[in-house]
Amino acid sequence: MGCILPLLSAGLLAFASITSSAHTGSAQTATSKKCIDLEISVPVKADQWRYDQPRIDSNIDAMDWTKHHIEEIFTISAKLCIPSRKSSKSNILQIASPGQAFDKRYFDVEIDPEQYSYVDAAIKKGYSVLAYDRLGTGASTKPDAYDTLQLPVDTELLASLTTMASRGDLISSSKVLSVSGGSTADFDFKPSKIVHIGHAYGSFLMMQMLVKYGSISDGALMTGIYPNQVMADNPLSVLNYNHAFPKEQDPERFSEYGSGYFVLDNEQTLQKLFYQKATLDPKLLTYTEEIKQPESVGQYASEGDIESVRSPEFRAPILFFTGEYDNYICNGDCRGIFDMDMAKGMFPHATNISSHLQPGAGHATGLSRGADAGYEVMLSYLDMQGL
Repeated sequence: MGCILPLLSAGLLAFASITSSAHTGSAQTATSKKCIDLEISVPVKADQWRYDQPRIDSNIDAMDWTKHHIEEIFTISAKLCIPSRKSSKSNILQIASPGQAFDKRYFDVEIDPEQYSYVDAAIKKGYSVLAYDRLGTGASTKPDAYDTLQLPVDTELLASLTTMASRGDLISSSKVLSVSGGSTADFDFKPSKIVHIGHAYGSFLMMQMLVKYGSISDGALMTGIYPNQVMADNPLSVLNYNHAFPKEQDPERFSEYGSGYFVLDNEQTLQKLFYQKATLDPKLLTYTEEIKQPESVGQYASEGDIESVRSPEFRAPILFFTGEYDNYICNGDCRGIFDMDMAKGMFPHATNISSHLQPGAGHATGLSRGADAGYEVMLSYLDMQGL
């Protein structure tokens, strides 16, 4: 499993290929959605490390330890959307975890949403979707970037958020900021099943959650992650991409970010990491620059403490999905490298393990041309698995 570790920084690691793009037939098509913006109070308990490492307080800094216990309630910004018309899938809730450099807008793109918004694609198939800003991104809490914002806290937060949702406690645990298309009562429901979708680091959080709480999810869509051996001998890390100190790059936009946070520096770096020219929409590259989010030293430092990924209690379907030419995951060519044995080792009791390479795309499949075709693959997969 050690060969997985170098891949974790911005996205990672897929199974028997998914080639079908047939429309999901069992769900009714919803013509519109209702959404509610929430500030959710999420309790988190986690044990993690206090690292002895250099501080990052400027562009020039851009990069004996002991364990300490975290027990806090964090404010998480989230948007819950449901179909305007109920269907057989309306009570299936998808929880969407964005990757590094993004907040929840990765899953609900505001430019050409018919092609790029995963939320809209899922709503049209009848699903409900909760997309949230991870800690340190968007409108969520910006905690200490060294001792608090680490992988264990991110993982426990997702687990806690999932538990709240499964109990039907999201609305009662939240401050409602706005409602569109309905009333608050419309969103106060207990889902029959919960599916998780992540991108890159968001997918890795899902993996870590399933290692510890294998029965918490009824299905997993892991995008920007693809089990393979190619990166073992030639790993990429955060140091392969240029970063800046957020407050120095944009003092107004990143005014809340203190020591220990850093951000990808410009459109050229974003293109190198997330895109391939053949499927690059220039408007989306500019959009990525506009919505990009800082990352923390603690997140990257804590990734190195993960020795293996194995979830014996996960007994549900899982799809690994990334771009055909993902620079980060497989040095720009992911064809023919998926390691089924590695994936089975991680999820030995999964009811189904499948994979898909999105044609022509790079790491950010959801922001690349053809994203809607990729969403059809993912949603068809869920439908074929009875979800």
